[in-house]
Amino acid sequence: MDEIVERTGTSRVAGVAQVFDLHALKAFAPDKRVRKMLFKTDQLWSEIACYEPGQSTVMHMHPKEEEAIFVLEGTAHMSIDGEDVVVEAGSIVKFPRSVMHDVRNLGPERCVIMFLKVNLKVLTAKADG
Repeated sequence: MDEIVERTGTSRVAGVAQVFDLHALKAFAPDKRVRKMLFKTDQLWSEIACYEPGQSTVMHMHPKEEEAIFVLEGTAHMSIDGEDVVVEAGSIVKFPRSVMHDVRNLGPERCVIMFLKVNLKVLTAKADG
């Protein structure tokens, strides 16, 4: 279990599952977005990221992982492989590995996203085994 989650009491164990209170994990800072790790395993991990208006993530890519971004609150403006995409709260965007992308909060309200990444090499190795 992630030590941040343990300290803040924002998750609970339900049998073999771990349940996260994403609203309790939200945090904002005036100078840059705030990221909080939810969990990380060899093949899957997740974080939330909280953006004040005007904050963003730099253009980047993940050469080994596919990613899915859930917009929980506000509106996320993204450039994904050179295409501008506007994603409203309640939506999810999924894209393959090695794709350049960013996340920007261009609106007047806060934006909160949760992302999941999966390591394809681990999944492929398990499927082959």
